[in-house]
Parts: sequence; C-alpha cells; structure tokens
Amino acid sequence: MKSKILAKYPKSKFETKTSNEFYVADFTKRTQKNETAQRRGVEFLDIKPVDPNDPSKPMQCLTVENPNGISIECNIFDDCQFVDISNNQLKHGECCFFPNNNNKDSWFSIAEIKDCRPSKTSAYKQDIQDKMDSMFQIFRNEVSITNRIYFVISFPRKKSAMNDAIYTDYVALKKYSSFVPLVSNRVVITNESTIDVKKTLLGT
Repeated sequence: MKSKILAKYPKSKFETKTSNEFYVADFTKRTQKNETAQRRGVEFLDIKPVDPNDPSKPMQCLTVENPNGISIECNIFDDCQFVDISNNQLKHGECCFFPNNNNKDSWFSIAEIKDCRPSKTSAYKQDIQDKMDSMFQIFRNEVSITNRIYFVISFPRKKSAMNDAIYTDYVALKKYSSFVPLVSNRVVITNESTIDVKKTLLGT
C-alpha cells in the first residue's frame, strides 16, 4: 500500500509504530488562536498528549488500540498532497494508516477528526460526505487500493453516544465496494485483516 501511495504521491511522508496504543490528534484549532502555543497540526503519537491550552488535561483524540503490537504505517496528509489538474486542493481527511505487512485481505483506514464542540456535530455532515467521496476517488481509483477501506469519523470532544444521523446519512456509500464509514473515537486493531470499532466510551 505504501508503495502505491508513493507511486502516485511521491512526496508523501510515513511514520511507523508498533505501540500497543497510539493516538491521532488534531491540534490545529487549539493552537492557532493561542499566541503562546507553538502551531501544531495533526500528529500520530505513541503517548496520549495533553491539551496545549490546559496541560493539566489530556488532549481529546482518536485512540487506536493495537494489543498485538502490529507494525502500522501512517501518512499524515499535507494540505498540498492532493490537488487536481488545476492545482486546486482536493478535500481529504487527516491521515491514513494500515498494516506495514499487508496483502489483499488487509484493511486500510482513513481518519477524519472534527475537533469541535459536541453541539456543532451536525454542522459537519456535508463536509464529511464530501471528504468521504473525495477519499474514495483518490485511494480506490487513483492509488488503486483495492482492500476494504474504513473511513473513521472521530468527534473527540463528544463523550456521549454519537448521533446515528452522522452514519445513516451515508447508507448510499455502500454502493462503493468495500468502503465502510465508521463513527467512533476508539478503534481496535485485531490483526492485519480486522479492525473492531468501539462505539462506547467516546470521550476516553
């Protein structure tokens, strides 16, 4: 998978982790208005980070459990990574991650993080839909990833059960072969071919 992405997007950068738990955190909003904080974006981390605006509190983020220590590759997307023929930026998620040792049965995951107030969740439905469509076009048709693709939608600040409308609005996406939208702040990597999504404890 890595070689396919690099063949199409040669400037893509990857990080590898084998930790039993890692985190995808989007610091963009929390640091852009804080004059004393260093500007940060999306990060792929081994240790759960702290909130840059309140170091006494943990940063809310997407948690990925990896109990078997499987080697995972992650590509944090750059804003200029995906462009059309007119050099316009294409809509995209935060990153993709997948097993380093992969084959036709392995999973491929794209993460979209909305670090917003829980009351704003519904306002992002169309943006999420557009990003899902764009990511399918890029990875299935341009990069030629034929594996099952999970699109993990995370609202880290939301601690209660996610509104099912975020998911059920996208039933139409089932027409896309093996492209599965999932709403959760925590996923579990069982092995190279299976991801389990926890829909409880969303704020942890």
